[in-house]
Amino acid sequence: MPDLTALPGLTPADLPARFPSPWHGAPVRAAAAARGILEAAGVFKAPRGRRGLLIVEDLDASCGPRLFALSAEEPHHDPVIAPGEVLPAADAVAGVTPDDLFEAQAARTTLVTVMGEVFTLLDFARSERAKRPEKIARGGGAGLNLTFAHWNRALLDALRSPLAANLLALGRLNAAGRRLRPAASMEWWRGPGPVHDVKWDGMALSPRTTTKPLVERLLEGVPFASEPRAEDPEILRLRPEILLERRDFIAVVKPSGLLSVPGTGGLPDALTIASEMTGSTLTAVHRLDMDTSGILLYGRTPEGVKALMAAFREGRVEKRYRALLEGALTAGSGRVELPITTHPLDRLRQMVALRGRPSVTDWRRVGNAATSSGPRTLVDFLPRTGRTHQLRIHAAHPMGLNAPIEGDPYYSRAGLFADTTATPLKLHAAEIVFPDPQTGASVRLAAPEPFGL
Repeated sequence: MPDLTALPGLTPADLPARFPSPWHGAPVRAAAAARGILEAAGVFKAPRGRRGLLIVEDLDASCGPRLFALSAEEPHHDPVIAPGEVLPAADAVAGVTPDDLFEAQAARTTLVTVMGEVFTLLDFARSERAKRPEKIARGGGAGLNLTFAHWNRALLDALRSPLAANLLALGRLNAAGRRLRPAASMEWWRGPGPVHDVKWDGMALSPRTTTKPLVERLLEGVPFASEPRAEDPEILRLRPEILLERRDFIAVVKPSGLLSVPGTGGLPDALTIASEMTGSTLTAVHRLDMDTSGILLYGRTPEGVKALMAAFREGRVEKRYRALLEGALTAGSGRVELPITTHPLDRLRQMVALRGRPSVTDWRRVGNAATSSGPRTLVDFLPRTGRTHQLRIHAAHPMGLNAPIEGDPYYSRAGLFADTTATPLKLHAAEIVFPDPQTGASVRLAAPEPFGL
């Protein structure tokens, strides 16, 4: 049976009422404390890869410890890199398992949920595949040609991911007669990062997105906080500030933590709020990541939308971002050119790989300072292309600046620990220059960053 490690010093009072989302929000303090206990006990053996824990409460304990941890690790294996190259091809990061081989293995793989329901991996795969039209399965961004054969492999790999492995172990324990309640989880990275990805030793991670359907199935019946940000009063209070109103467009300053456009999970968004503030029907002509603050443009008329979208598409819009980086840059300026594409196994993140989209960022140093958290550098980014997470990846990747943006839950050294309203991403769209839709005259807007050295 799976091993349980007692967690001395922790009590059920240290745990939330509902199982915290593994994908959003910083790990709870009890999970961080449990990580220290497990690593000090030497339960992990692989020097490099993902590690994970699951805190469980013994509901039958009448005395003695009530909280335990299950632990699992997933050693990392680098993808194949072609001779003479330093990066893998984008589609080499996700392996393949043909349908016939997958079905044979999945049919004899029996799984049990935390609540005791038994099913085969094949039954689960068939129900999930029915939700995934092949045209969607073949998507995935530049350099990727994802098929169901890739999805098969990802689902088999999900069984070995730390959170899924721990939940499956818990299901077996409960099926054997224990009464253990899952209470919190955490994953993190140990060792050097892969060449194509940004991983730091000790970085807190969300589980890979390819594990999400299986994890949610294993947790069925467990009270679950799927989107903690939707219940955060500080997030719900966020509002954009109107910077400029004209007939054809408006410009707003979006705070970090507010979506640019409506999304899933019931989170507020700047477009809907700005529409209500101005009494206008607005259309997004570009976007900022939820974590990024700064200037956003929305079209207000069909003519304005068409003109602004054309200006962005044709490269007639100039943008300057201000960022605070972890580390000290000594050069005064430079350029980063790295190909970027969506990580096929973790679609919340981007990676650097051959056949990714060409991505170019110019940068210049504004200042350096020593802080209590270590050296910091304030920089201006001048993106020449506009890829998802481009500035974050170009800052953090060792082949870029090797200096992640402070507060980045995806690529900073803290990782998911930075996913709090108290530690916002220090990336701000500070200036934008674009042609007025009516006159063609240049419009320059600026908004100061809400952070500094």
